[in-house]
Amino acid sequence: MVLKNGTILNENFKLIKSDIEIKEDKITRIDTKIDNNTDLIDVTGMYVLPGFIDTHMHGAYGERFNDSDPDIDKITTFLATKGITTIAATTASDDFNHLLHQFDDIVSAIENGNCGAKIAGIHAEGPFINKKLKGAMTEEYIINPTKEKIEQMLCHCKNYLKIITIAPEIENAKEAITLFVNNDVKVSIGHTNATLAEAEDGIKWGASQSTHTFNAMRPYNHREPGVLGSVLTNPKIKCEMICDFVHLHPKTIEFIYQIKGVDNINIVSDSGHTAGTNLTEFMVSGVMRYVKDGIVCLADGTIAGSTKTLLEGVQNLVSIGIPLEDVAKMASLNPAKSLGIDCETGTITVGKFADIVVLDKDLQVKYTFVNGKLFK
Repeated sequence: MVLKNGTILNENFKLIKSDIEIKEDKITRIDTKIDNNTDLIDVTGMYVLPGFIDTHMHGAYGERFNDSDPDIDKITTFLATKGITTIAATTASDDFNHLLHQFDDIVSAIENGNCGAKIAGIHAEGPFINKKLKGAMTEEYIINPTKEKIEQMLCHCKNYLKIITIAPEIENAKEAITLFVNNDVKVSIGHTNATLAEAEDGIKWGASQSTHTFNAMRPYNHREPGVLGSVLTNPKIKCEMICDFVHLHPKTIEFIYQIKGVDNINIVSDSGHTAGTNLTEFMVSGVMRYVKDGIVCLADGTIAGSTKTLLEGVQNLVSIGIPLEDVAKMASLNPAKSLGIDCETGTITVGKFADIVVLDKDLQVKYTFVNGKLFK
């Protein structure tokens, strides 16, 4: 397979005119003149980018990873049509035994193979968070960490737990953060009422990310900057940014981008059941959620995830003037690094997996390749 005459975002995140050769599941050649008359796709006038990687997404197309029996293939196949080639399947605070069962389901999908976007691992958004900043999560399922519960989580996840969201001010946070980091799990600060000092402690203990920055966090105050003062200024922290223009105002997105810089941001979707559907209401953990004007809320107005995929986030960022090259990096290489898979995906590089999205000039998906397999 040869992608011919495209505008390719190379491994240095520069747009160049070139061809790409794909053999089986890998990128085997990048050159200006690759001849292959039998298996060729003309992508003249199109952008050829590394596939998008979503490290914080709960579901899509009417399915969610915390459902009792989720159709995971339905989620990942839909995502592949939206240019998303890899995800971290994201769970939320839930009945602890049910949460362990969710881990089992995701691990089974990883080990048995799934259709569409690859599942690189799990992002556990809770249950070790602050009840005061629970967002749409159910309070009774939010608990303090113990060594026993952490070991159960690690056991069920079988080394596929890649990211966990923790509030650094809760009881036993230091021990939990240290234990997860020692087991190669990235700790992300989120759903937190932490002061500046408490957030800095979390970073000292090993936290290295911020979960949906600004959302479900103590507000910034000029005399007590709190967790936001920490994660926005500490160079050790990579910030998640939901770019649906609901969770963050476009000016707030520009603010984060200017402060953190392109290398320290992961674009995420935080999508759930409604992405790719016309659902107007649905149930999660026994609580009804409502969709109106593209916004998912609880009955009290609390925002409860996003209706958009990572693709819409990419389009939104470009629409406010952020260069496509930077947007693509925040949607591919940066999250690949968070998942520890940047040696195999996240850039268009010879020898890496052929995880590629082809966009037209309006940034609509024309083709997606996952491990060299074509989706459109």
